[in-house]
Amino acid sequence: MISQLTGRVVRVTEHTAIIEAGALAWEVLVPTTARHDLTRLIDNEVRMHTLLFIDGGLAGGALVPRLVGFLTETERDFFNLLTKVKGISTRKALRAMSIPCHEIAAAIERGDERLLTSLPEIGKRTAAQIVTELREQVAPFVAPGAVPRPAAELTDAQQVALTIICQWGDRRADAQQWVTAAVEADSSLSDPEDIVRAAYRIKMKH
Repeated sequence: MISQLTGRVVRVTEHTAIIEAGALAWEVLVPTTARHDLTRLIDNEVRMHTLLFIDGGLAGGALVPRLVGFLTETERDFFNLLTKVKGISTRKALRAMSIPCHEIAAAIERGDERLLTSLPEIGKRTAAQIVTELREQVAPFVAPGAVPRPAAELTDAQQVALTIICQWGDRRADAQQWVTAAVEADSSLSDPEDIVRAAYRIKMKH
């Protein structure tokens, strides 16, 4: 099982992202909500939380392995829960995840079938079935804080700070998270050295 993939975002299409990891370029199926964030992260390193499944059936010919990827473990866990509902396939669940999963979970918890039917691939019958089967299971996903945001696009000064931290031996994905957290905590940071110091303070807290 491939549970995690770290690499550079090369390209993002309507339903997939191409992640370059070493000598390999992986085509990863992604939920609708991830497309915008991944597009902003093109040419940057990203960590995807993944699942491997086999596409196709014995009666239909070739069986093809597919990799599904999410920006957070929470999204991957919610996807796993959603696909337990009869009739919701891997691809249907990915398309249905067109808004943050905590919003979908909240709609399920309060029985809001109208919101659920506004999602791609979800009709009235499926919405009712989702509520019936998952209403008592979605509480862990309801809080907005359960889904951390991916790193935002960096300014030139932040990119310099990121490069410095990476040169000191830290992984790019981790360094980018620290830099982003530092400038979110103090938007006045504009000097790369100040950003580096603030980012390392973030690092020491984790």
